[in-house]
Amino acid sequence: MSRLLMVMKFIVPALYIAGAIVIWLDFLRSNPDGLANIWIAIYTFPIVIIGTFLLQGEFPYVPGRYYEAHALYFWPSVALLTLALFFVFHALQKIVHPAASMDAQKAARD
Repeated sequence: MSRLLMVMKFIVPALYIAGAIVIWLDFLRSNPDGLANIWIAIYTFPIVIIGTFLLQGEFPYVPGRYYEAHALYFWPSVALLTLALFFVFHALQKIVHPAASMDAQKAARD
């Protein structure tokens, strides 16, 4: 299980970044209307919640021209969420690893 989590802590963040590239390319091809950024908001939902309710901001939370403002929001948000995914799987690996070593010690004593 620890080995699976070791692999997952790299695979899941890499897949998240790959998905972000797809979302961004779709955003660039869409018309800049009110719904063009819906997938950006859905993909970075934890940051949207923080920005909307805690900071009482208006999406995309940064001033500037349309595409630049969304880029300044989206890519740092993706980086932060990717790092969070890595640390979640790293913590899970650390939680599971001591349990696996304890089982190995018990098996060696018996």
